[in-house]
Amino acid sequence: MKRSARLVVLALGAVVVAGLLSPLRERFLGRKRLRFPYLSRPIAAATYDALAAKPGWAKAQVRVGPGVSLNGLLRRPASPSAPWVLFYPGNDESQLDRGQAFLSRLGGERDWGLAVFAYRGYDSSGGRSELASMSDDAYKILVMLCEGEAAVPATRVHVVGFSIGGHMATHAVRGANLAHKPAASLTLLASVNDIVMLQPSPWAKFSLGEDYQTSPLLSDVPAPVLVLQGSADSAFGGPQQGRDIAAALGPRAQYHELPGVDHVPLLADEKALQLVRDFITAH
Repeated sequence: MKRSARLVVLALGAVVVAGLLSPLRERFLGRKRLRFPYLSRPIAAATYDALAAKPGWAKAQVRVGPGVSLNGLLRRPASPSAPWVLFYPGNDESQLDRGQAFLSRLGGERDWGLAVFAYRGYDSSGGRSELASMSDDAYKILVMLCEGEAAVPATRVHVVGFSIGGHMATHAVRGANLAHKPAASLTLLASVNDIVMLQPSPWAKFSLGEDYQTSPLLSDVPAPVLVLQGSADSAFGGPQQGRDIAAALGPRAQYHELPGVDHVPLLADEKALQLVRDFITAH
């Protein structure tokens, strides 16, 4: 082989090797970020039936793509003019169970519509858990709730997101705003701002994972927004994720940091619940 040909082969080889090594370099030498595996798993049909059989609750379904439907739970209000709360759950093995429990605590005896849907691959929903499809689904859930299950305008739907659900809720509210059909409000509870989600695998530690960054979406999110964060958030190593979201929103957001409250316990904290109730009532 001529020297010039060898140089070309070596150069091409170097490009290929650099391409293969780049993800590893980013993974191990890039900035440090929190990394979490998707906790999606199916639940038994009987479990879903039991949740839907609780007083006032019913099954609901949103078709988000060919052969893919998301299963959820609704509690319909008595008044056709009542507000609705649409909850986007966190990375949870029991999204519908925990979502229903949160909404029941939040709504209590108030005549509010309540809704929660499990993401792709979670609980009894179809599809595979992955950022691109789940973020696309987020706005579809809001639209289909408004046009189908609830038949209400988006201006009567208060969107609430917890943990990775904060990222999904932001996608939903952003989509509604860009479509000139804004939601009534957005509440972010211990929301992710900058993390990595991973598909469970023996090789997960080598994976770049999926990039969850919420701040870049916020320029298209209108007021009013409520950001609640516990100061003792052990999942995120403190309250900085919530603080960064509030800083990016600026005057469009109200920010409350609850002393000593951890990540999941925020969903049952009575002070946090009352702040959300007051915020919804005010808007």
